[in-house]
Amino acid sequence: MKHTSLFAYPTTIICLVLAASAESRPLSDIVKSFHFYTLQQAPLDSPHPIANMPPTDESVSTGVIISDVIGKTQSIAIFSGLTRDIDPVSGRLDDASQNATVLAPDNGVMKELKRKPWEDPEDYNTFGAEAYQGQDGEDRAHKNLRRFVERHIVPESPWEEGKKVKTLDGNEIWWENKDGKKKIQPGDIEVKNIADKVANGEVWVIATPRISNLRISNIVEMQYESGNLVVCFTCGAQFDAPLSSPPKNCPICDDPRQYVPPTGQAWTSLDYESDKQKNECTTDEHDPRIHYITTKAKVASELPPGLSHASSTRKQLGIGQRSILIETGKGNVLWDVVAFIDDATVEFINSKGGLKAIIISHPHFWTTHLEWARIFNCPVYMCALDKEWVCREDKNEVRKWISVTQPIEEVEGVTAIVAGGHFDGSMILHWQDKIFHADTIMSTPSGLYHHNRLPGTTTYSFMWAYPNMIPLPPQKIHGIWKALKPFEFTSGYGGFAGQNVTRKDLKAQVLESMKIFLRTAGHENAGVYNETL
Repeated sequence: MKHTSLFAYPTTIICLVLAASAESRPLSDIVKSFHFYTLQQAPLDSPHPIANMPPTDESVSTGVIISDVIGKTQSIAIFSGLTRDIDPVSGRLDDASQNATVLAPDNGVMKELKRKPWEDPEDYNTFGAEAYQGQDGEDRAHKNLRRFVERHIVPESPWEEGKKVKTLDGNEIWWENKDGKKKIQPGDIEVKNIADKVANGEVWVIATPRISNLRISNIVEMQYESGNLVVCFTCGAQFDAPLSSPPKNCPICDDPRQYVPPTGQAWTSLDYESDKQKNECTTDEHDPRIHYITTKAKVASELPPGLSHASSTRKQLGIGQRSILIETGKGNVLWDVVAFIDDATVEFINSKGGLKAIIISHPHFWTTHLEWARIFNCPVYMCALDKEWVCREDKNEVRKWISVTQPIEEVEGVTAIVAGGHFDGSMILHWQDKIFHADTIMSTPSGLYHHNRLPGTTTYSFMWAYPNMIPLPPQKIHGIWKALKPFEFTSGYGGFAGQNVTRKDLKAQVLESMKIFLRTAGHENAGVYNETL
């Protein structure tokens, strides 16, 4: 190499110095170096290494170990510099007897992180803006940085296709060959190239055009493919238009089943809400296979610096429904989606094994389903009877339209029941002895307590428009019963928190509620009166 090459690539010098050091640096030095790297332009992003070109997939450098080469690949200079600050990682890469596969995000990925590798939002929530000040703060930062780097180190090489392994941080992953490209799962993370093959392992460079598919337990921060697209703040529906040029109105909210708030139509986007909303993931207290995802607006103390003055009365994005993750044992399904999605949600779902399919009950909950489908690389089941309410073009053809009750083909034992009512295509999900009914049928407060029930007490209600309190007509309610009748169930899970009901005669209570609902409304000859179990 000519001496002038080093001056042409100033970050190269720093990278080589770091690679030669076996000592972890103080946080202040890490911060300075990270900011220096991320401010660099062409030289840092250059695909050319500072010495020889990286070997092809077929060549192996014998007698050379990962620590000898990782600091010389300029396209991953930012990440490779961080590996020297984590003793268990640097020790492994320095040890010829310990093999590893390094999943190194390229510089473009690292430069687009919304948070620094040593930052954790929960630290800011707990300790405020001073989260990384003082010795305790530095310890927190080093712990987070170690977690970030270890999530990229697979303690195995060669790493066989399809073999599930755990990263040093404990996250289970594997890789598949798709269309001639290595794809790390879960998340369909593309391996851009193999930078080095040496005696004790390999260095794989991972990158995507917008970091949109990197989803190995928070390998990078949340980036949305549709982040700038406009979202209705009230219902969460997403449209094929930028936030700067929203539609004149939201057809979902203009419909008599929904509403436009008194303050008028409000628009937002996933990018805009990314630091203002959060999802909470909780597990059912009675069944550990069932998990709930709900969105909440961050309160002032949870907001990042610069937004902490914001009102704590801001509502959650969308209607407020919950998404339900179901671990069936034969693959996971997600029933309904919330409009907001964040890193913690993706990490939680991937920790349970990812998704085989998403099924959405009705258009009010369609929201940002294309973003969800892209992130988890799975189909979305929706009812074709409600196609008129679609707000976005399905360019990747992830939607699976169904018109009648049918099994979910990706996961055995799960059935989508087309029941109608609230919408013509409103659906209920059946699995084992459970139904997940969103607001196709709605749990009532009187139905949650079941001891010494007086005659005329309902467990469920049946509405065409819930916020506007417009009931369903008799024939629609009868149609829901006809759709449900073939299925047995003793537990029902509604679309909102606090709407779970479990009891042996639950199916009978659904039918009883239908009859009470219609008789009280003055319908004397409803067909459902003749129905039995």
